[in-house]
Amino acid sequence: QATKLWHVGNGYTNEPVLRLAKQLTENTFADKVFFCNSGAEANEAALKLARKVGLDSGVTGKSGIVAFNNAFHGRTLFTVSAGGQPKYSQDFAPLPNGISHVAFNDL
Repeated sequence: QATKLWHVGNGYTNEPVLRLAKQLTENTFADKVFFCNSGAEANEAALKLARKVGLDSGVTGKSGIVAFNNAFHGRTLFTVSAGGQPKYSQDFAPLPNGISHVAFNDL
């Protein structure tokens, strides 16, 4: 594959990606897939999707995110906010709201 394509962003497609998407939708609950370019992008998408599902539920108070302290989810604004490490987010205020942080192994 590397001799054909080294990297293609998710704005384009190729046969291996189409085959993988088909395999995922045939073998999981999902009927769609979204491929991301990085872990940060994947985590950002997951956080936004979780918030959207909560808001779309119509139940007040379902848009919050619970994340662990001292975690790492990437370097986007939302993911550094979710990471619960002020050293990575303190210089970028205002941060996304609605994120609650908890200690590992203390739920």
